[in-house]
Amino acid sequence: MKRILPFIIAFLFTFSTGQLISQASDTINPGHHASVKHPAPGSTDPVADLAQAAANPIANMISVPMQFNFNFGVGDYNREQTTLNLEPVLPFKMFTWNVIMRGIVPFMQKPHNAESGSDYGVGDMNFSMFFVPPVVGKGGKVQFTYGFGPAVNIPITSSSPPATPAFGSGAFGIGPTIVALLLSKHIVFGITFNQIWSYDPAYDYSAFFGQYFFTWNIKKGWFVNSTPSITANWKAAEGEQWTVPFGAGFGKIVHAKVPMKFMLQGYANVIRPTGAAPFTLSFMYVLMFPHKP
Repeated sequence: MKRILPFIIAFLFTFSTGQLISQASDTINPGHHASVKHPAPGSTDPVADLAQAAANPIANMISVPMQFNFNFGVGDYNREQTTLNLEPVLPFKMFTWNVIMRGIVPFMQKPHNAESGSDYGVGDMNFSMFFVPPVVGKGGKVQFTYGFGPAVNIPITSSSPPATPAFGSGAFGIGPTIVALLLSKHIVFGITFNQIWSYDPAYDYSAFFGQYFFTWNIKKGWFVNSTPSITANWKAAEGEQWTVPFGAGFGKIVHAKVPMKFMLQGYANVIRPTGAAPFTLSFMYVLMFPHKP
């Protein structure tokens, strides 16, 4: 119970916040039903439009994703590690371009390399800002969009009791990030990556993050997808740098008063550092706030 209580509290807090935002939007725009600003290519189905927007990491839509990661087989005693990533997304307009701001804050439980005992805390925050030009091929069967900007590692690490090693690097770092994707009526495919370096001589930090994402929207809000997160710590020893998962999952868009996305995925970490989890189960819950028509 102690392990899952922070996750339950975070879930209830986010859901309550979403309800308040939705009620405020309905007050400002009474009688309007939520829909995405730009429909999916060739689509007039609001569920299909939401499904496409939900699969697009730089969609012009406010969202509050929460991702629960359960890592199995950690360390010499095959323990379980859990992480909750809060990933709010806030877009705004800058002339004809969109600017998408995304923050990722991990709340973590890390088991000791023993039969029992764990540390609890918060890891470094990752903040990205994407500058997104107008969609290429707007109105056609296939659209292309991309974004670029800075990615920042912000050291907000804390834990109880103080963990060794710490939950984060403790380093402030910055670097470039980019995303590019193709969108059609049923398929969203793209890639994103960033590279962050620390400029503080007291730290030796250099990390890579990459992801390809593929989503096939079936019908009635159902979809199958694969969105593995590939990471590299360039300062680790040779053979201990990369984590490369392989897997897939499925989910559903619920077109309610506050549209929601539910997703379940499983990944085998085919390349991983010593002691890292060989398998990860991931559950994601997303509150979406599309533009009013």
